Amino acid sequence: MANITKRKKSDGSYSYRIRVSNGLDLNGKQVFKVKSWTPSPNMTAKQEEKELNRQATLFEERVHKGLVVDDNIKFADYAAIWLENNKPNWSPITYQRYKEMLERINAGIGHIKLSQIQTAHIKAFEAELTKCKAFSTGRRKDGEKRRHTNKHLSPRTIHHYHACIRSILGSATKEGLTLRNVASSMYMNAPKVPKKEPDILDDKQAKEFVEALQHEEDIKTRVALILLIYGGFRNGELCGLEWKDIDFEHKTVRVERESEYVKDKGLITKEPKNETSKRTVPLPQCVFDLLRQYKIWYMEQQLKCGDAWTRSNRLMIGDLGTPLQPFKINKWLNRFTDRNGLPTIHPHTLRHTNCTLQIVNGVDIRTVSARAGHSKTSTTLDIYTHALRSADEKASQILDAALSPIENAQ
Repeated sequence: MANITKRKKSDGSYSYRIRVSNGLDLNGKQVFKVKSWTPSPNMTAKQEEKELNRQATLFEERVHKGLVVDDNIKFADYAAIWLENNKPNWSPITYQRYKEMLERINAGIGHIKLSQIQTAHIKAFEAELTKCKAFSTGRRKDGEKRRHTNKHLSPRTIHHYHACIRSILGSATKEGLTLRNVASSMYMNAPKVPKKEPDILDDKQAKEFVEALQHEEDIKTRVALILLIYGGFRNGELCGLEWKDIDFEHKTVRVERESEYVKDKGLITKEPKNETSKRTVPLPQCVFDLLRQYKIWYMEQQLKCGDAWTRSNRLMIGDLGTPLQPFKINKWLNRFTDRNGLPTIHPHTLRHTNCTLQIVNGVDIRTVSARAGHSKTSTTLDIYTHALRSADEKASQILDAALSPIENAQ
């Protein structure tokens, strides 16, 4: 049975300490788990007694099921439990990112007990993060340590560290290991992230880009970049496309999966970013004319390679038909822009350009959002405010032309 003790506080209020036996430790000493519960001030005596008994029963059940950890546990030890408990809910790349963030977080605050961690500890850690150098995002060989770049961590990256700490402490608070989540917005402000306009190609640059692609000799590069700028696909979505997703009759491309490179696992196939990312995107005739040429080349390569060919059915492939790793698209794009004297851009720039061109040319925001695979139209509105401003100015000019009085001929 749980042992319940009423404890008065200095301000006149009170709380209850719920103490439950959890067997013996290695030295034969009895181990207790403790939880604090404070009743709501507006509870009646009967409501308070009922809720206290419920809290005690639930806590006792959790202790006996092994769901309550040591209240003296350090942040780093609890973070390891949090990481593994959430692993089934995350994609492999998300799990890897949290694991890597915890290397720095644990170095800063991992030694502090959960019950003793304060807002000041988190603020001091985040102040130190502003002096840290970012890690290289390039691929590493097995066993090779991550390399630092010359750039400091961005405000957005520091915000991600804060969100990770807040999530861990939020979980610990729910389990009764801390009385409050000191990283929550109630107690401290998250690091500010400056609003950044997405990198895009303007009308002239986009036309020059597509024009230069017509003369690109490597058909794989031509197909990949045409699909990115016309379809607005994410890198992983492009590399996840299979021939069965290409509907030549109806001129559509279906997004059903993504390719992603994960350290220690290599290339994996996963579900798209969200449910709305599974989508069918109509594309113009010129894209399918190119895809027909590509399919002929693809089949010829398959015949040449014979048994050495990997039958993956993926659209984007390596030399022997193996599924293409998404980072290869970055290399193809860099090589293409260098050869043609075009601005150095990221594949996601082509996605942003695709969405922006639609908005400024009058495509409604719901259609743009659906084609991009955003979970909500508010996401599209938030990202492309610059394009909406431009469309608004264009609408003003159209209205001016339509409503201005016709001057009398002299």
